Amino acid sequence: MMCRKMWIKINLKINFNKLRSFYKKYLEIKEELKELNFNQEGVFDSVVAPIFFVVTNNFTTLNQAILYTGILLLLLFLYRLLRKQDLKFVFYGLVGTLIALLLARVQGSASGFFIPGIIRDISIAVVGFVSIIIKKPFTIYSSKAIRKWPQEWYLHELVRPAYTRVAIIWTLYLFTKGGLQIIFFNSPEILISIKLLSSNQTTLILLVITYIIGQNKLQSLGGPSVDEFINDIPAPWKSQQKGF
Repeated sequence: MMCRKMWIKINLKINFNKLRSFYKKYLEIKEELKELNFNQEGVFDSVVAPIFFVVTNNFTTLNQAILYTGILLLLLFLYRLLRKQDLKFVFYGLVGTLIALLLARVQGSASGFFIPGIIRDISIAVVGFVSIIIKKPFTIYSSKAIRKWPQEWYLHELVRPAYTRVAIIWTLYLFTKGGLQIIFFNSPEILISIKLLSSNQTTLILLVITYIIGQNKLQSLGGPSVDEFINDIPAPWKSQQKGF
C-alpha cells in the first residue's frame, strides 16, 4: 500500500513538471508572437465574420447574409479606425473576408465562403509535403524568416531532422484540416465548427507542442547550437537550448 501511494505521488510530480514545462513554453512562444506584432483584433474579426455569416444565412437569403456580413465588417473596421488601432492585419482580414463573400456569391451557397481557407490549407500542405521529400522542410524557412539564423545551420545533418519532424506534423495537420473541409463542404455549420476548432488558440497550442518536440529532437541529435555553428566550435556540442 505504501509503495502504491509513493508511486502515485511520483507520477503526479512527473505530470506536474510536464505541465509546468508545457506552460512555460506556451508563455515563451506567446511572448515571441507579441514581438512579431501578433494582432488579436484581426484574429477576432476573422472568426466573428464567418460565424455571423453562417448563422445569418440560416435565417435569411444568401444575398442578405452577404450584405449584413459586409455591413458588420465595415462597422468593425470603422470601430478599429476610431480607436486608432493598428489596421494593417485588420485590413488584410477585411480584404480576405470580402473575397470569401464574393466567392460565396459566385458559388451560390454559404460553403463558398470557406473556399479560400481550404485552398490555403491544402496548398501549404502540398508545399510542406514537397519540401519534406526534397529534404528542405518548409519549417526551416518560416523559422529563418523570424530568427535570421544561418541557413547552413538549418541544413546541418544533425539539425535538419528536427525541422523535418515538425514539418511532418504541420503537413499532416493541414492535410487533415483541408480534407475534412472538402468532405463536409456542403455543410456550412460543420465548416464553421472546423474553423473554430482550428482557431488561433488551437494553432498556438500546436505551436507549443511542435516547439517542444523540435527542441527535444535537436538536443537528442546532439548537433551544434547556432552560436557553436557560427563560431565553428568542434564537437561535442551543447545543442540549441532555446528557440526553434
